Amino acid sequence: MRGAGKKPLQVLVFNKHGIGHMVRVTQFPKPGETVPALEWKFGEDGGKGTNVAVALGKQGVGTAFIGKVGDDEGGRIGKKWMEEAGVDLSHYTMSTEAKTDVGVVIIREDGENMVIGSPRHPCFLSLEEVKGAIDDFSGAGYFVSGLEVDQALPLAACRYAKERGMVTLFNASPLHRTFPDSMEYVDYLFVNELEGMELAGMEPADTGKSQNWFQEPEEHENWLQVAATVWKRYRPGMVVMTLGSHGCILCRGGRCTRLPSYKVRCVDTVAAGDGFLAAFTAGLVWGMSPEQAADWGNRYAAVVVEREGAILSYPTLEEARALSVNFKKR
Repeated sequence: MRGAGKKPLQVLVFNKHGIGHMVRVTQFPKPGETVPALEWKFGEDGGKGTNVAVALGKQGVGTAFIGKVGDDEGGRIGKKWMEEAGVDLSHYTMSTEAKTDVGVVIIREDGENMVIGSPRHPCFLSLEEVKGAIDDFSGAGYFVSGLEVDQALPLAACRYAKERGMVTLFNASPLHRTFPDSMEYVDYLFVNELEGMELAGMEPADTGKSQNWFQEPEEHENWLQVAATVWKRYRPGMVVMTLGSHGCILCRGGRCTRLPSYKVRCVDTVAAGDGFLAAFTAGLVWGMSPEQAADWGNRYAAVVVEREGAILSYPTLEEARALSVNFKKR
């Protein structure tokens, strides 16, 4: 499927492509409040699938994107981003029958963000089309998907990719009201801390603490408990729970380990989680252990949060290595 001179295809990405409005504010608005924007831009953020594919491509990993979008400005922007990153787009379809999704990202001055995604709708692709794309890329070893497309289709595709012998990585964001009872066909289940708490059936109130739960070192055990509960409930190969500036937790077989983040000046957290997922996947492709891949994910994400922007902030492999070489762990 790939022409001469192209790097071998290693990863398939099946998740959403969309285009985001990015709004910077001094503070998030309260209900009923109007706040002025410091800056408003369009076309600097992609969906979770596009973000991961571009970040993988920029790290030199042979990547293909599976998706169907509108034959419109949003679809053309996504095509440009991914082509520039070297992503295989032979199964990226632009159609007048579809419309590329649009969302809004609100970024506070300290770098924290809120995201409003487009309304949920059935994927423009059928399961048979996705299976056909997976079959066409049978030499790939890794399949990355998530819930930004819908629920049934990416889960079924992940199961099929697993049956075809691929290592499966699944981002459980954004969570649906219902979730499968078992994720045994998922090798790596990615959640952030709030998603982890919801899947574990826990709330910050369970601990007598506010939502800003992870404050002191002695509270690490709380997050280890959350990750262990998610693993026990859904039985993926491994739970990878990201904790923002506090790093991440890996949990397998009920045994959990926290890997600290790196000390950097946070400018913008948008798309850092997708960058982490891409870097983690790249690490596995390169033969790293999950712990080493997670540490590389933390390093890569640390470079991302030091920059403004989302998909445009992703560094190349050489840039990420050079910029993070002197980073210190928290």
